[in-house]
Amino acid sequence: MARVDRLKTVFVDEIPEILEDGILYVSEECRVALHNCACGCGEEVSTPLVRTEYRLTIEGDAASIWPSIGNHDFACASHYVIKQGEILWAGKMSRGAIEAGRERDRRLKRPPAPKPLPSRIPAPKPGQPFANALVKRTLDWIVDVWRKLFG
Repeated sequence: MARVDRLKTVFVDEIPEILEDGILYVSEECRVALHNCACGCGEEVSTPLVRTEYRLTIEGDAASIWPSIGNHDFACASHYVIKQGEILWAGKMSRGAIEAGRERDRRLKRPPAPKPLPSRIPAPKPGQPFANALVKRTLDWIVDVWRKLFG
């Protein structure tokens, strides 16, 4: 297996059992693009085509995939971008940069925190237990109504 500098884009309905070097297999149904690592190591590279992973664009008959493909867990540790079918080699990343990128990816994939429901009752003052604050506000309201009616 030799290093490749271009990938030919092939759309498939079913993912082949054995991938050929130099071919980027795109399955729209499975929302994935697969290819053998461009360095020639023989490892299969899977790029999920979902919002939080990779974006595929087609320009003419060539595909681009963004962001970069970092095979940091492969022995080759290759890192590249596919742009209009061409392999653009990127530099090796430090372990710190890899972990920072993975943490950013985890944050992007996390569901948003639920928003608190709006409350018509004002929040209690700091240091004042909620029950006491509610009782005080209720008594103040009763006194206010009493003064308006009988005051």
